[in-house]
Order: sequence, then C-alpha cells, then structure tokens
Amino acid sequence: MKKRTSFRKIIHVMHLWVGIPCALFLFIICLTGTIYVFNREITQWVDEDKFHVTLPANAFPLPMATLTSLLEKEQKGLTTTAVTIPSSKTQAWIFSMQEKEPGKKGGKGNMAKGPKAKPKISNFLVNPYTGRVQGDAQSTSFVFFNTVLQLHRWLLISNHDIGTAITGTAAILMIFLQISGIILWLPAKLRSWKSRRAWKQGFRIKFDATPKRLNFDLHKAVGFYTFLFITIMALTGPAMAFDWYKAGFSRALGVQPVKKGADNELTSRVASDTARSMTLETALARSEALFPYEGITRVTLPKNATGVFNIQKMQEGFFASAAIDRIFLDQYTGAIVKLDRFSDKTLGQKIVTLIKPIHTGELFGTLSKILYFIACLIATSLPVTGVIIWWGRRNKKGKTIAVVKNRQELQEEPA
Repeated sequence: MKKRTSFRKIIHVMHLWVGIPCALFLFIICLTGTIYVFNREITQWVDEDKFHVTLPANAFPLPMATLTSLLEKEQKGLTTTAVTIPSSKTQAWIFSMQEKEPGKKGGKGNMAKGPKAKPKISNFLVNPYTGRVQGDAQSTSFVFFNTVLQLHRWLLISNHDIGTAITGTAAILMIFLQISGIILWLPAKLRSWKSRRAWKQGFRIKFDATPKRLNFDLHKAVGFYTFLFITIMALTGPAMAFDWYKAGFSRALGVQPVKKGADNELTSRVASDTARSMTLETALARSEALFPYEGITRVTLPKNATGVFNIQKMQEGFFASAAIDRIFLDQYTGAIVKLDRFSDKTLGQKIVTLIKPIHTGELFGTLSKILYFIACLIATSLPVTGVIIWWGRRNKKGKTIAVVKNRQELQEEPA
C-alpha cells in the first residue's frame, strides 16, 4: 500500500518550495532593513559638524520670520515649506524648501515631467541662533541610506510599481514561511509534547557539531528566537506596498481606511482679501499649549491662501514612543481645524497609525531599534542557512540515487 503523506511532510515541502524561489529577495530585503535601522543616528554622527550647533550663553533662537528671510535671500528662487525643530537646543533646525515656480529654475532641463511629478524638496541645516546655513541635509551619508531604502522598497527598479510588487509579495510569502517554520519547529509527535527532551532540540545550537548540523541548528533555533519580531516585520511590510493590504489590515482591526490625501482637503476660512496669515511663532505657541512635552516638532506651512498649518510633534529618546500628535490650524484665526491626538485613538487606530514605526523598529525609540537590528540581522541569515540545508539534502539525494543505480547495474551484469 502507498504510504499516506503526512501533514508535516506537506508543510515541509511547501516551506521549501516557497522559500527557495524568494530566498534572494528576502536576503536583500532583510539585509537592507538591517543597514537602514540606525540611518538617522549614523548620518548625524558622520555629519556632526552640520547637525550640531554651539549654544551661545543666554541666547534664544532668532524669530522665524528672520530665519526664513535670511535663508530665502541666500537660496534664491526657493521658498520655505516646512521647518523641523529638534528637542535638543544644540541641534540644527531643518528648513525644507522648494522652487517658487516649479520647473522654471535652471531652464528646460528641470521641467517637471508629467502632471504627477512632484516638486524637488531641498532640506537645509540652519543654526537657529545665527541663521547660518551649516549644510545640505541631503549629504553623502543621507544619499547612501536613501539608496539602501530604495533597494529595500523596490530593488532599485525604475518602475516602482514592479519593484514594490516584488518586495511586497516576498513579504507576504515571509508570513507563510514564518507560520510553516514554527509548525516544523514544534516536536513532530503530539504525544511527545509532554516530554522536556522533545523540546530541547528546538532551543539548542550545538556549536561543536558538524558544519551541516550547526547550520541546521542555526536555522531552526535562531528562527524561533526571532519569530515574533520577524513576523511583525512581515505582517506590516506589505501595508506599505499594497493599498488593498493596508485597507484589509485596517478593517481587520476595526478601523475604517482613511482616504489618501484627506488632510490636504482641510482649508482655512478667508475672511477678506487683506487677511494676513499668522506667524510661525503663533502657530507653534498654539500647538505647544496642547502638546507641552519635549519632542521633535515639524511645522508645514500653508500651501496657498486657503491652506492650513500642519503641526506634528513626537517624542525622542532611548525609550521614546513613536506616537505622533497632529494639529491643523486655520492660518488666519488660529482656530483648530482638526486635532489628531494619539492618546484619543482606539487600540486599532493606534496600531494602524504606527504601521511604519512598528515595521522599522522606531516604536519605542532606541531600545526597540536595537532589538530590531539584531532580529533583522538574524533574519538576513535565514535565507542563507535555508538554501544551504536544501543544497545539502539535494546532494545527499543525488548520491543516494547514484548508489542505487550502481547496485542495479552490478545486479544486471552477467556472471
């Protein structure tokens, strides 16, 4: 009688034939993710002279109007669109700027291609006490990490839709590999689950074993130890690749998907043609009254006469939460157009809002980044150790077939 294929055998075959084809993609995704974890910290360390400012005695930052005026005078043809203010007084402020008339600066060569082309944003590091531009935030280290991010998200493929489809699909398959992997990690026989001895092999790495056995233990044990973190990365990754996945993810948590660009539809009430927009200091003071804690503040200026101030604030530090509080203010009256306080959200809304920080490891500041770095580094090794296991068994199978054939040939030879 033909032996019935067991459930475990089916899972093993599926784990193998899903893992092998996407091993290279998963290796690239995990490696680039590992490199990118501490991108901000490394960039600020490498370019410390640009990010750091000397704090003068009893000095206060120059008025925003003065800073923007000095900057726009130096960077001719550019206008300020946003300002990022760090919590530390010894760090430079980041002024985001774009062309006043997109596509006209520098001649026809810089014309935007197509109606969907976005205007180029330039970010300058400015000393808030002197107004001096200390450098371009798009430094060599920034460009390097931006390339790493592009490799992570769409494999540097010029057609981002194709690249995103590949990496997003690989992330979804990683979810299956994690589930099937934990099934294979469990002791094979249910009746042996009560025995401690049956579980020992799943936790143990025998470093004095043969290279083949050591590789198998590494794949099995470290895969288990990082199971939670890698699964979280795999579950959240496709949400940044596919809109349908993010919508389904949101609905699964009881959250109605938010329309893309909904905040861009918020407007200020123009009382008259002579109405004047309030100053950045006034807008900041309004937000500080609602969010009085220390943190990074980013102010996006109104895009036009009916636009609103968009102010975001978040904490930073070793244990800092990645939660962001937002407020949208009428540029003329200072009235609150929309208040988006993180603490007011439901659990499902908080998770959906934090999909990106959960995926990148920024959820709990530096602490979670360290944990993610270790987990992602181990995840990078899993496709490698998995392919080595497959290759070893493939060669073993080939040798077994050769031995059988030799035996058959010897039996068929005439006496």
